[in-house]
Amino acid sequence: MLINKITEIIGKTPIIKIDLKIHGLSNIELYAKLEYLNPFGSLKDRTAFGMLKESIDDIKRSGKSVIETSSGNTAKALQCICSINGIDFITVTNRIKVSESKNILKFLGTNVIEVSKDVNTVGRIEEMIAQQPDKYYHTSQYTNSRNVSSHFETGREIYEDIGKVDYFISVLGTSGSSMGISKILHEKNPEMLTVGVVTSRDSYIPGIRTEEEMQDCGFFSKENYDFIEDVGVESANIYMKKLCREMGILAGVSSGAALAAAVNFLGKIDKALKEKHKAVFVVCDRLEIYANFIKENRFYKYHVLGNTYIVIDPRENPIDLTRQRIADICNKEFGVGADGIILGPFINNDEYVYRAFNRDGSEVKSAVFGSMIFAKYLKDKEIVRGDSIKVRISDQEMKVLFLNQEATKILVKIKEPHITGSVSISGKDYTCVNLGNDNIVREEKELSRSLIIAEGEEVMNSGIYPDGVNIQLVNRISDNHLQIETYERGVGYTLASGTSVIASCFAQKEHLKREVNVHTAGGMCKVNLVDYSITAEVFKIYEGEL
Repeated sequence: MLINKITEIIGKTPIIKIDLKIHGLSNIELYAKLEYLNPFGSLKDRTAFGMLKESIDDIKRSGKSVIETSSGNTAKALQCICSINGIDFITVTNRIKVSESKNILKFLGTNVIEVSKDVNTVGRIEEMIAQQPDKYYHTSQYTNSRNVSSHFETGREIYEDIGKVDYFISVLGTSGSSMGISKILHEKNPEMLTVGVVTSRDSYIPGIRTEEEMQDCGFFSKENYDFIEDVGVESANIYMKKLCREMGILAGVSSGAALAAAVNFLGKIDKALKEKHKAVFVVCDRLEIYANFIKENRFYKYHVLGNTYIVIDPRENPIDLTRQRIADICNKEFGVGADGIILGPFINNDEYVYRAFNRDGSEVKSAVFGSMIFAKYLKDKEIVRGDSIKVRISDQEMKVLFLNQEATKILVKIKEPHITGSVSISGKDYTCVNLGNDNIVREEKELSRSLIIAEGEEVMNSGIYPDGVNIQLVNRISDNHLQIETYERGVGYTLASGTSVIASCFAQKEHLKREVNVHTAGGMCKVNLVDYSITAEVFKIYEGEL
């Protein structure tokens, strides 16, 4: 087939019958519309071309740049269409979570303007247009009726291929495709039921929103759907694998979510049906752009003041964390390198539970900076969306507050520590403080790394603490400034430790004001000795695979 322009092959995608072994339905034939076979890789090819094709000549003559808010498939399709027509394209986004999408867009020549999560991207585009009205053409996918009408043809193609449809299952992003397709299919069969698929509150699936997030989408109205099904990322991944491995359909994760929702919803009604019915869902995009997202042995490395933790999410990475395996991963010469590992989340009602391990593989009973990093990870993954959460490690519950929109500045409140006495080791007197784990604190005017390492090894070799202890040397600079050096159980010398910071302040409480600036080797944090909170900044270093 000879074509003149790549846009000539947008649409007319095939439809395939899903094998019975995958869905197990007796009375419902399940079909998939293979929109991932569009030239730019997704059903958004229709959306982008539908919004642009009538205006391309005018845009070219005006010299305007096309602008949109998109973090993935729509932006990619718009960029390709703009490129072949000599038009510049800009996307303004706060939702790029899949690194491949950003890399592809930049490779294609997109001007990607990233803004923080609190910025209304549509509002930002409107501001840009107001300042330079002759510079931009806004496709406005959330309000452009062509977003819906461009999928009328998709519905007609489905009807032409398989006839009347009884159930249409569609994932919800802008909801344009679901509305366009369902309108046509419903005209052919007024009894057809439409099922909208959203991501569950505690999951992140690229291209799909939660039901709460859908309220901000211009086209979405719950009344347009007979049922709303939510799907978690685990189910989406399972059914994505089934499509890829058992049918050779190289579908992305949102298509796995659509199939998961279809099997779950249709499975409830299948046996009661007396005659054959037909159901269809859309394979929205391709597997390849989710190469990082679908890795099953992923890790995420974060730090607070140089105190580094590797986060391993058991939902993504079912790794067997033996003590030796932990030590190997944390080894800075031969592994990833870190002070410890965080394993979680384990979600229990509104409480987010995690386990933490030291560099030597021993388990941690309390980790203040670990709780900050864990909370930051939950925020980054959009598992939590509020300004505060409760986290738990062992029997320690901590309240975490996000103090800025980027969730980099974090406050953690803990229960009041306890001074459990004092201990003398090699003629040096220490105050003993318990925060769920044992800490000993000694005042020393001249602090150095070599001194804390020597003293830490001396304490560990004394035999007094067979299970280990955190050792802090503190220099009280003033009544609201404290300098500390730390030697941590299971780690050794470390730039900072949240538990050690609070223990040091508590041991010096009689000499300090309510709020204390604590200077660690990795930087400064703040401690409040009234509500026993600590505030510091958390940063993601990188992510990878083990």
